[in-house]
Amino acid sequence: MAHGAMMLEIEPYSVRVREDANRPGRYRWDVFETERLRDTSMFSFATRREAQIDADKFVVKLLATWRNTN
Repeated sequence: MAHGAMMLEIEPYSVRVREDANRPGRYRWDVFETERLRDTSMFSFATRREAQIDADKFVVKLLATWRNTN
């Protein structure tokens, strides 16, 4: 929990996991950068947890890219 809170204070990214509108019972993630939609998952996931894990991996890659360019 503390690690996640730290990331939100330092980086402008946030994640929202939502039910897939086209496939009820499956989930997708949206990543926001300073409140603007940046990316949406290409695939749907069987559980919220799977979607959250994939979104977290995506954000880690964004952070690595951001840190390497600064």
